[in-house]
Amino acid sequence: MSTPNVLNSETKYGHFPYAQVNQSQLIVMSSYGQKEYQRNVEMERSAGLALFQLMNAARDRGLWLIPISGFRTVAYQANLFNRQVQRQGSEIAAARISAPPGYSEHHTGLAIDLGDGFAAGEGIPDITERFGQTRAYEWLQKNAITYGFELSYPPNNAQGVMYEPWHWRYVGSEYARQVFAQAHNTPKG
Repeated sequence: MSTPNVLNSETKYGHFPYAQVNQSQLIVMSSYGQKEYQRNVEMERSAGLALFQLMNAARDRGLWLIPISGFRTVAYQANLFNRQVQRQGSEIAAARISAPPGYSEHHTGLAIDLGDGFAAGEGIPDITERFGQTRAYEWLQKNAITYGFELSYPPNNAQGVMYEPWHWRYVGSEYARQVFAQAHNTPKG
């Protein structure tokens, strides 16, 4: 894939910088994982309440949205990113898959990775492009904005980040719109 159309001095490999939200502003949405890998999934309060509404609406349509990953500290993101650097061989390659620490939307508490609870039984793993082939994703594409959510990294996005059908950001408040203003002002393709 070619480099993003617009790279300003504030991006790192196409990712914008994001401050880590004060953790006192977070609410627990769910837990995810099993045994030693189980962790709480947290979001900023207004985003979390909106996500509950979105999940309830999806459930009313026979869908099962699973919150997989919400808020991440900069330190946690550093671990994820460093593992990707080892797997991919360079920071540039890793950044197509995982944001560098200090540059993840997850730091804001306004981003959420979602899975389809029914798709797992059909052999579709979480956090893959195959989520884009699920009924849950189809419903999100049509309805997420009603609850203040939008897809962060659609196919061929201007930031040059891998297509992530599972990764949604909350833009349903003035605060959230300000947090993601840079991403919205990035020219499309």
